[in-house]
Amino acid sequence: MLQAVHSSRQGWQAEMNILLERRGEKTVMAGLTHKGPLRVQRPFYPEGDTSHIYLLHPPGGVVGGDGLNIHIQCKNQSHGLITTPGATKFYLSAGATANVDQVVDIGAGCALEWFPQESIFFTGAKVKARTCINLESNAHFMGWEISCFGRPVNKERFLHGHVHSRFLIRRDGRPLLSDHLQVSDPAHLSAAAGLRDYPMQGLFVATGGTETLLEECRDVLADAQARLAEPLPAGITLLDDLIVLRILGVHTEKMQSLMIPVWHLLRQKILNKSADIPRIWNT
Repeated sequence: MLQAVHSSRQGWQAEMNILLERRGEKTVMAGLTHKGPLRVQRPFYPEGDTSHIYLLHPPGGVVGGDGLNIHIQCKNQSHGLITTPGATKFYLSAGATANVDQVVDIGAGCALEWFPQESIFFTGAKVKARTCINLESNAHFMGWEISCFGRPVNKERFLHGHVHSRFLIRRDGRPLLSDHLQVSDPAHLSAAAGLRDYPMQGLFVATGGTETLLEECRDVLADAQARLAEPLPAGITLLDDLIVLRILGVHTEKMQSLMIPVWHLLRQKILNKSADIPRIWNT
């Protein structure tokens, strides 16, 4: 049984624990506990067996001192896809730091796809965020994280604040990827080793990669770039069995237009399933 994580921090604390298991022909939500403003809609089954789950944060925004703690467990050959109906917004802080801790434990033979909409960091936000993916032996993971600094649609830049974001992947306790993004000065967004004056960055990761699949992904990425009026800075590489795609951009939709074709290819090749776009993405 999943145990809730308790916090003594000031602010609005939200916790959610989800257990996915395969029962019969489909994956079900076998366990669910929540506290504070975090909810899920009932699972959808557009593919028949894979459970599509929408995480909901009713307040729609996070301020200093708030905490979001999410724990997802996958057991017994389960396959889930997690997404959100909209962006997560981190607002100006009066001094305290907002904390986000997301842990995904994927058991042997299971698969989880993690596709939250973007995180938007307003000027003055103070945020510490961690996403940790723990894999057992032959478990699979595919997912992305998209960060937006300021509101480029309104030509608002991220002028001050502090954001420290970590994305970690381990297999059987061994680190495969440890990705850190730290912004505490606008200069970090302009630096050549930073975001090169782009307000957004995206990271897509998939397990099960090979050199052959990497070349196929590069071809798909090149085709997707050719359909854009202006290609985006993007690069794709292979780390152990991780295919890692990084993109800089200004608009979420254009960045996703590069990541989604790569996801389609890898889902078919690695999970032997064609991709079914979550219906919420079309609303």
